[in-house]
Amino acid sequence: MKKNNYAMVFYCLTLLILSGCSSKFYFEPKEEEIAGKISYNNSLPAAIGFVTRDGATLKNGQFITKNGEIPSFKLPKDARFLNESEDFYLATNNNFEILIIHKDTQEIQTLRLDYNAVSVSLNQNLLAIITDANILFIYDWQSQTELFRHESNPAPANNTLIASPLFLSDIAILPTLDGKLVIVDKARMQIIRNIVVNGEKYFNNVIFLDAIGTRMVAATPKRVISVSPSIISTFDANIRDLLFFQDRIFLFTSEGEVILTDQDLNEIKREKFDFAHFSTASHGRKIAILETQGFMITLDEELGQKEILALPDEISVPTFSGTNKIFIDNKIIEIN
Repeated sequence: MKKNNYAMVFYCLTLLILSGCSSKFYFEPKEEEIAGKISYNNSLPAAIGFVTRDGATLKNGQFITKNGEIPSFKLPKDARFLNESEDFYLATNNNFEILIIHKDTQEIQTLRLDYNAVSVSLNQNLLAIITDANILFIYDWQSQTELFRHESNPAPANNTLIASPLFLSDIAILPTLDGKLVIVDKARMQIIRNIVVNGEKYFNNVIFLDAIGTRMVAATPKRVISVSPSIISTFDANIRDLLFFQDRIFLFTSEGEVILTDQDLNEIKREKFDFAHFSTASHGRKIAILETQGFMITLDEELGQKEILALPDEISVPTFSGTNKIFIDNKIIEIN
């Protein structure tokens, strides 16, 4: 073969490789697969400006709780909602302060830190805090007393969904930014166990943590664990989000898969939506998932029936899911 022919072959192969690498595929259901259109049910008083695992802050200072409630109360300027307890809303600001806001009186008490809080939980007088330096605290917030402090390895890169600490009867479970669960005895304020969810170095924070009965489920972006009194089960996947019920767990992956498992993470069924990029998921009678190209996918709890509905717009704005509701920028979709 002549030299210029070799050059031409190399040139063509290079073009093919580069075009293949630069191609980006999108979720494009066929027309007959789209069951219809869905409209927004209502609107928010302002657009979403800041999202956490347990809430979202609107640009006007109001916020959305994980139950989908929107109190009329407005946070002080530059404050961001993080979580709530039975009697209090919890927020943070740019001054390294945690704001403890009484739901009835709207009285604000503050706790000053030397670090930025990224997730918090409150149980009676105990305030558990995860900071962006991956330093964990438990305070008696009423007396402003530090009861527990633990420094974990620095974790400079994190997924934006950071799980909140969890209080159970006699323990506090603090999720770290480097993929661990630190379990603290509440009476002695001492670590009684460390559970490694996943050991990867980057983007490995715990993004989900919850308990129902004697079952605890936690996840990082790469692994889910299910902890019972007798066994710890694991499931590896590229996790975008998950939903946890008493007897089943739904995993939503970066590859556009919905995976149904039992509480021990044994796979029951999975559905694949080619090239889908999930934004958020919620549930009513059905599971509802937003897809960024402008679709809502609904599935029954057995993944036996599915439906694709077209949204008014593609999704390039912040989203948040609460109980029976999905919030898109300044719009609301009710989930039946």
